[in-house]
Amino acid sequence: MTDDIDVPSNWYEDFFTGPVNLFWETMVPPEATTADVAFLGRHLPPPPASLLDVPCGAGRHALALARRGYEMVGVDLSEEAIGRASAAAAAEALPARFLRADMRRFPVEAPFDAAICLGNSLGYFGTAGLGAFFERLAAAIRPDGRLVLDTHVCAESLLPLPEQRTIAFERGSYSCRMRYDVMTSVLKTEAILVLDGEPHRLLYAHHVITSGELVRMLAAAGFATEALHADPQETPYAPGSPRLLLVARRE
Repeated sequence: MTDDIDVPSNWYEDFFTGPVNLFWETMVPPEATTADVAFLGRHLPPPPASLLDVPCGAGRHALALARRGYEMVGVDLSEEAIGRASAAAAAEALPARFLRADMRRFPVEAPFDAAICLGNSLGYFGTAGLGAFFERLAAAIRPDGRLVLDTHVCAESLLPLPEQRTIAFERGSYSCRMRYDVMTSVLKTEAILVLDGEPHRLLYAHHVITSGELVRMLAAAGFATEALHADPQETPYAPGSPRLLLVARRE
């Protein structure tokens, strides 16, 4: 790894290729998805409500929710992920469809009953891009509809942070080093993913905001935040909690 970490601002446009998507799926055990879906079931309207999942990745949550009877639409920029999600839905004849689009500019159809954004995607952009995403969500959700957001990059969860980390898993390893830019509040990461013996160098970055700033940005887009949880078991969110699950209502 080099001393400097130079991450392009549009790194996410071609980051989520087959190896990265496979690594993500490998690292998330089925029981984690089960816990997330149980959490969502307590905070979303019951099936057959229409739900938007953006960005949806390869459909980990969208497919599980469709199996429960929800009418699902998933949006993601990764062509590989959308292809896999669509194939899985077709194989099981699930009420789910998937389209490729930028999460800030996806087409708005008839209002959804609720929307979810799980998997740590909120930090891809600065405040302008994040605000555009929230405005797009507001246009896509009916009044009084629900919104659940998931992030690991609120400042209260990250700081202080380890500069290096290594994870070993059945098919390989993932090691990374991180640098936090105090001028821009951007966390830059350089990682080496070894998958089935093949190394992949990854560069990515997350814009870090506080949980309070997140609540205020949602309010500006027309959402009232109702709860901040640290996990699917609904532990209250606090400094040091590694994850934030935010539940909001479209005003």
